[in-house]
Amino acid sequence: MKRSKVLVPLLAYIFIFQACSSDDNAAVDNPNDAVVGTWNLSELNINPPQDINEDGNTTSNILSELPCASGTLIINSDGTWSSTVVVIDITAITGGLFDIRCTNTSNTSSGVWQFQNSQLSLFEGTTVFLFSLNQDRLTSTTNENLPGFMSEVYVKQ
Repeated sequence: MKRSKVLVPLLAYIFIFQACSSDDNAAVDNPNDAVVGTWNLSELNINPPQDINEDGNTTSNILSELPCASGTLIINSDGTWSSTVVVIDITAITGGLFDIRCTNTSNTSSGVWQFQNSQLSLFEGTTVFLFSLNQDRLTSTTNENLPGFMSEVYVKQ
């Protein structure tokens, strides 16, 4: 009998404390964390495909044939962003061919950003750049043919 007087309250005590979850006051994940960080340009897609380095192979991704092309996008947790991208010079030749090369300059841009429903909006003055987030890839699709770009893709570093 003595044993049950001690055992019952002890079991009740154990069950009560197991019912309390250790994550009751856990912080809620911030969806903005998915985009905050440094992103590197991994694709700069064009249409129609070109043989930029004249190796006999055409490609839609400039970066695979033009190693000097690069870009970095930095998304800061304070709501600001900045980017640096090597300027690409595109000149029409004839018959759907283009001369595509890197210049010796880079464009630097900055502004504020907003992220909602997997869509990242980068604001630079009155200009808005839209990206969609899919896992670790930010993609901006403009669907422009040369001398414009079809899309650009950044991968989180």
